[in-house]
Formats: sequence, structure tokens, C-alpha cells
Amino acid sequence: MELRELSKGGNVSVDEVAGENSPRLVVVIQTEAAAGKEIGLDAGILVLGDDGQVRSNDDLIFYNQPTGVGGAVRLVSHGVHEQDPDGSSFGQKDAVEVDLARIPDSVARILVTASTDPRTDASFGDAALVNMYVAHADEPDAPFVVHAMEGLSSERALIFGEIYRRNDNWKIRAVGQGYDGGLEALVSDHGIEVDDTESVDGSLDSFGVDEEPDTEQNVAESVPDASSAEAALAADTAVPSADDAGRETAPPQSEPGTKVTIGRKRRPAPLPKDWASRTQAYLPRHVESEWKRARLFPSAGIKSAAEQEMRTTSILLATMETVPEFGRAVLSQTGAPRGRIEAFAEVRFSMSGEEVRPDGLIRVSRGSKVWRALVEVKTGRAELTGDQVGTYLKLAKAKSMDAVITISGDLMASPDLHPFVVEAKPSKNIVLKHLSWEEILAEAMIVHEHVGVDDRVRARLLEELLWYAADSQSGMRTFDDMGKQWVKIREAVKNKTVGASDDSTSDVCDRFDRLARHVALRLGALTGQRVTAQSPASRVDTVSRARQLADSGELFALLKVSGAAGPVAMHADLGRGRIGCSLKTAAPRTGRTQTKINWLIRQLADAPDDLRITAHHAGSRVESTAALLKDIRADATSVMPTDGRDIREFTVTMESSMGSKRSGSEGGFVTAMVLLTATFYADVVERVRSGRDV
Repeated sequence: MELRELSKGGNVSVDEVAGENSPRLVVVIQTEAAAGKEIGLDAGILVLGDDGQVRSNDDLIFYNQPTGVGGAVRLVSHGVHEQDPDGSSFGQKDAVEVDLARIPDSVARILVTASTDPRTDASFGDAALVNMYVAHADEPDAPFVVHAMEGLSSERALIFGEIYRRNDNWKIRAVGQGYDGGLEALVSDHGIEVDDTESVDGSLDSFGVDEEPDTEQNVAESVPDASSAEAALAADTAVPSADDAGRETAPPQSEPGTKVTIGRKRRPAPLPKDWASRTQAYLPRHVESEWKRARLFPSAGIKSAAEQEMRTTSILLATMETVPEFGRAVLSQTGAPRGRIEAFAEVRFSMSGEEVRPDGLIRVSRGSKVWRALVEVKTGRAELTGDQVGTYLKLAKAKSMDAVITISGDLMASPDLHPFVVEAKPSKNIVLKHLSWEEILAEAMIVHEHVGVDDRVRARLLEELLWYAADSQSGMRTFDDMGKQWVKIREAVKNKTVGASDDSTSDVCDRFDRLARHVALRLGALTGQRVTAQSPASRVDTVSRARQLADSGELFALLKVSGAAGPVAMHADLGRGRIGCSLKTAAPRTGRTQTKINWLIRQLADAPDDLRITAHHAGSRVESTAALLKDIRADATSVMPTDGRDIREFTVTMESSMGSKRSGSEGGFVTAMVLLTATFYADVVERVRSGRDV
């Protein structure tokens, strides 16, 4: 199908470019800016009636209100980031889907908009490329209409185009209108009533900062009931039956006086309700049945390590090719361009008169550009070697390949590390990237459970990959062991005989960093939100951490969760046999001291009694007061500074026993830490927000 480029004001009929008048379309907004100039792209839709105004506030579809018109219009992706291999530019995409067959007659125009993050000062003038393209929803990589906007400067919101009715036909027009005032100015022009009284994260206190609840009943009542919201969302996103397809959808009706909050809701994505009952984080939701589901990739019959490696490699590469959403998510970590993915197993090459046979090859084609990578895979406990990887680097250079990708069960402490040492320095034109099975499975889970795969067959294929990976026979091993030195160092801490320069001490620190990444990947897979573990920035940090372990017997790591009040600290006290998670949050800037305490306790209404709350005193970096949550609930003054000082911030801490074994089995350290962090995330991280947002 021919690509139609529209200039500002140009239009074309949908039937002419799409081959039908009322298809299901995807509209993609794309920007590209210099590294460090990311604009925080957010696509949106305004649904307008014959008067050029929205029918109600529900006709704005954006990040705080992702579906509308009975599910016929919805956001389908958000925050897709692409960075050039050389790091010089940074691309962002956001997309909306419009099912024209389900749009009611009361809708005359559908505006396609985009805005920059309202929490930043970025504008579209910071981007070198700003365009919109339209495609069939089932073929998002085959656009048939494109509109590029040029000459932008201080605009913080744009109307890219509109899909509008002309008689009985739908047409697409390039509008190209900008708003310096951002999304609020744009939507206000079209009848949206914006609420500018809410806090940054889009939530309101149930009472003012300087007011206190009179009774415990007030505290309980201030916690919102989520059941009604979930029911409303389920109704909004339900797929209509065939009988409903031709019916007029009534204009949505907001509650009288209800306004729309433009400020981005800064809350961490919640864990699924059944997280505690899930035996594995990388398994799809299980539907109970009296019969065993037939598996597309059975693991039965694998008789050797070599057969395991060949089968698993072939299954992975075939799935990456067949499910491009998954393949692109994995390859985005290697610098590969977006394009058509082709995968090959057991490829053979000749180099210096000898046969060289990597486990696979991946080829990505985009226009005239072709990107190729050699793939070397290890399953089970098999290890990659520097000599073998070095050979493939030489082969990649000789054959003008772009990358060498290694895959094994080794989850490294940092994404840029490798579980092997290569003597020869890789060519600057060849990317050497190591991926653990766990990183790959986390991507698969996020795509399957949270991003979504439009095609039912491809979605089932990705699901089958996850079920195959869950079987130990697949060899797709995830992190589950603190290493051979764990027991030695644990006992040495108790006996106060740990040496900071001992390699065993550094190994345990490294394993704890790997555990932090394991926890982060699990949380990301369960929530669909990227959670990152902060690893040591340099060898100096690594050495200092080994010294800290030797001196105090403690290990620390930080998790960064988007929307959380602050980083989540994981810590283990090997001497006491205790592990813990902590979150610091700033106290509100205004209000009385007891009001600030009640502000925090109100958010922890359903949290366990044994949480420890530490109140840090204003005017001091070291003075604090601490008490258990159950004691504060009984008497808020138990954590109040005795000298009348104010409180500048709180630390919320949850602790448990660390387990006696080094492994991920029941009663082991890894299992205990995974359970604690997930519990802390559900009870504290999801609920507590920063006082700076009040």
C-alpha cells in the first residue's frame, strides 16, 4: 500500500489509503531528540461532537484516562524508548488505537494530540523529528499516512491531525497546530474542564494538611475503596458483542462538577491481586481446569544438555521472530533497530579454513538497512567462556556483523557486565551484549501480561514460551543462589573474622547486587513497570561495600520504582540474621507535627502492625524518633520529637528472618528476600507518597 505524506491542511479519505472506510487504526506519534533532551512524549485523543467541543470530560483519552467511547478509543502503548547504538539520539513513541466501526454517530471529529511531560520544561522544539503516522492496528509497522511537523519551538502540546466525517465517509487531515500552554491549554479550548487544585500525583487528601481526623474511624474512611473503580474500568474496556456492534453508543456522562486532572498520577503500578499465590513471577495467570492444557513446546524427551540447548535456542529465536513485540523488546537492549526480525539456528561459517558454528543468527531489516547479530546460548548450569566468545567476535568482524549476543543463566550485577573475560578488545563497531534468561523472560512477561499482543495466535505462542521456560528441563535458569561463599561469609560475620580484602567478601557483595536485579526484574514482570536496581558506579564503590560488610556485617542495595516516594532500600544484617526493606518519604512542608504523623498513618491503614516508623527531626541529620506502627496507632505522640521539633521526613521499615539456606528454595535467603520485597511493595510502596506532592 502506498505511503501518503500529508502536509499541513492536507487530507485523504480513509477508504482510499486503508482499503476500507471503518477500519481499526493505530496512530503513532514519534519524536527523536539529542541524548539528554528527552521530552516525555504522551499521545492522546479528543473526541468531539458537531459543535467542535467534547461531549463530556470523558472524551479526553490520555495517560490518566486511557480508554473512552466504550473502549473504541484507547492508548495501546506508552513510553517506548529507542536509543541509537552510539548514544547520540533518543527516540520516543506513543500510540493510540481507534476502531472506527464502533464510533457512534454523535462523534464528528477525533483529534490526535501529543504533549510533553507536564512535570518538566521540555517542549517539542527540543526534538529534531516530530511526526505522526497511521496504519492498520494489525500492521502497525506498515503505515499508509504520515505527517511530519517542522519549525516547532516552544510548543508543549500539539494537534497532529484529525479523523473526521465527511458525509458517510471517514477522512484524515493533517492539522499541525501547537499550544505553548501545554495539554491544559489544548483541551480547555475544546471544552474539557481541568481541575488545577490537585497535587502533583493527581490525588487529593480527604482532609486538609492542617486538619486532623477526629477519630480512628475517620482514618479508615479516608482510604479509598478500589472495588468500584475496578468495576468501572472493566465495564469501560469490555469488548462489545456482535449484537452491540451496530448500536449507537450513548455519549459518556461524567458526574456533575467532575473535572479532569492533567497532572500525571505518580503512583507505582500495583502488584496483581494474586501475587502471593503465584509460584513463579514469569508465568501467565493460570486458569483452573480439570484437564492438563496441551503444550506447544513440550520439554519431555530432552535427553542431553546439547539437545536441551538446541531445542531451547530454537524455541526462543522462533518466538522472537514470530512475536515481533517480544523480539523487539529483547533486541532493544542490544542497539538493534526496529524492523522485520528473522532468526536462524545452528548457522555455519568458515573462518581461517575452520568451521565456526554459533548457536544462532538474528537479522533485522528496516528499509535498505540490515542489522545482524551472532547468538551464543548456554542452558542449565553451562557457562560461557571468553575463548568461545572471542572467536565469535572475530567472526563478526570478518563477516561485518553488528553484534554478538550471549545468553545464559548468569544474571549479572549490572546490565553492562559479562560472565566471561575476552582477551582481545571488541571492535568499536561490534556490540557485545550479554542477556540472562531472566532478563529475557521478564520482557516476555511484560509484553504478554501488560503491553499485550494484538494477534491471538501470537499471544498464545508467547504464553507457550513462558510455560516452557517454567519447566526446569528447558534450562532457562533464573537467579536462585547466593553462591558458594555465602555460608562462609555469613558465619565469619557472626565470628567477626571477615576480611575486607578477601575475595569471598567481594563475591558475596556481587551476589547481593545480582539478587537486587533479580528482585527488580520480578517486580517489573508482575507490575508491568520498569524497576531498576542501582549497582555500584565504580570499583571504588565495590571496595567500600566490601569494607562495609567486613565492618558491620550488613549488605545494602537500592531499587528505583517509577512513581514511588523514593528508592526502596534492601538490606541484610548477617550478624542478626535479619533482612529488611525501607522507604524514605519527605513529610509535608506545612501543617503541625501530629498532622504529618497522621498523614503517614492514614496511608498505612492496612499495613501490618510491626512496621517500624522512624521520624527524622528537622534541623538535624542524625536525630530521630522511632516506634512500631501499632504503638503509633494507639498514641501518635510515641514517634513525635520530645523537644518540640518538627519532622522533616519518615522512614518506613519492614523486617523478617533471612532464612538459613543460601538458595531460592523454601527457607532460603533468596526466597525470603523476594517475599519480603514483594510484601513491602504491596503494603508500603504502592500506598505511601511523598510529602512534597501534598
